[in-house]
Amino acid sequence: MPLSEIALALVRRGVVTRAAAIEAEQRRKLYGGGLDTALLELRASDEETLTGQLAEILGIPLAQPQILKAAPDRAAGVWLDAATAQRIGAAPRAKQADVLYMLVRPEHDHDAMVNWAAERALLVEPALVCEARFRAHVAAIYDLPLPPRYLALLAKLVGTSAARALAGDRGRSDLRTPTPVAPGVDPVETLLVAARLGEAADRQSALRRLSRRLQDPRVIAFRHALERKASGSDITVACGALRALAELRDKNAVPAIAELLEAGGPEVAKAAHAALVQLTCDDLGMKTKRWLDVWNRMSGRSRVEWLLEALAHRNPELRLQASSELYEISGEYFGYHYDLPERDREEARQRWIAWWQTQHKHE
Repeated sequence: MPLSEIALALVRRGVVTRAAAIEAEQRRKLYGGGLDTALLELRASDEETLTGQLAEILGIPLAQPQILKAAPDRAAGVWLDAATAQRIGAAPRAKQADVLYMLVRPEHDHDAMVNWAAERALLVEPALVCEARFRAHVAAIYDLPLPPRYLALLAKLVGTSAARALAGDRGRSDLRTPTPVAPGVDPVETLLVAARLGEAADRQSALRRLSRRLQDPRVIAFRHALERKASGSDITVACGALRALAELRDKNAVPAIAELLEAGGPEVAKAAHAALVQLTCDDLGMKTKRWLDVWNRMSGRSRVEWLLEALAHRNPELRLQASSELYEISGEYFGYHYDLPERDREEARQRWIAWWQTQHKHE
């Protein structure tokens, strides 16, 4: 089979054999991920040699050992959203004045990264890491689970304890782990207080945890309160409420949010549209009727089924969003990657559907 330019360059440099490169290309076609991931899984090279050579080939500075060992700064996620970071293969790690220091995986979109930074009058200082380390960094700063495939590879590279630390001490989503609370303290009330009054990161975490308790009457009442705020006259409050509704992940908020596409002003309409896209993993534009028509057709289905359907969406960003959420919910990896060829994506999607059908029988 034909080799990519990077694979050919590695073969010419004697880093890997042609046979190993071919096997790695076949592996990534089946399971997705980067060429470096496939080569490391096959033990065709060691991490230091492979990433060092890739850095020279790509002309990107290699991340220094002190960067690789440093604990991830979760505050870094405020400078770039998770979906964009995963799409372009570049995630922030630190910022000084107008310079943003980024970790990038070998197959990152360099032009997209530079253009994104230029639009915000920022300078970018990239440092190259293997894909497994990049994904661990993303998992840590955006509070996402690290897919088992990359956790397993990272554990081979640095050991299990170090791998979990790099990924924010999570192999599976911490949404699946009960929130530790003191004896006699109501966890739902604790989360509701954090969702209303906490710092930005605490509010987001609380909302995501509350998304596992949507049937609790207090959480339902909280959603109704957010819907009222979203339809109020204060634009700042309304937009904040819409962002909170998106994080809460309650599909029942869709009709109320859809009404604001045309009933609210431009800022509120924009925030409502973003919330709907995040809630549904679909993009039906700015017309209320289109969203309500889909709601009437889909309201009886589980939101997990919405996500499973979105895995086949034509928009790669929505496929990425859906797969990330399904990782959070299931803690499972079925060989799905949002940029695989359509046939391979569909095969992996069917494995996820089979998982859901098994889970649903036990509910």
